[in-house]
Amino acid sequence: MIVIGRMAERYHMLPHQIAELATTYDYIIQDVLHSYDEYQSKAKQGGDLNTLVKTEDLQSIMERTRG
Repeated sequence: MIVIGRMAERYHMLPHQIAELATTYDYIIQDVLHSYDEYQSKAKQGGDLNTLVKTEDLQSIMERTRG
């Protein structure tokens, strides 16, 4: 719901219009844009960029992928 609200605000549409018209690809792009904005904000403020993704999470994904 937050993604739909953000998209509606950004594109000057009502949330129900976003829900009706947006595709999964649109939602993915919105999520990537939000993550990048968060990264840029932390970088500008001098924050720790390693807190965005935990090493343990990446390790578990790698182990699942390798089988």
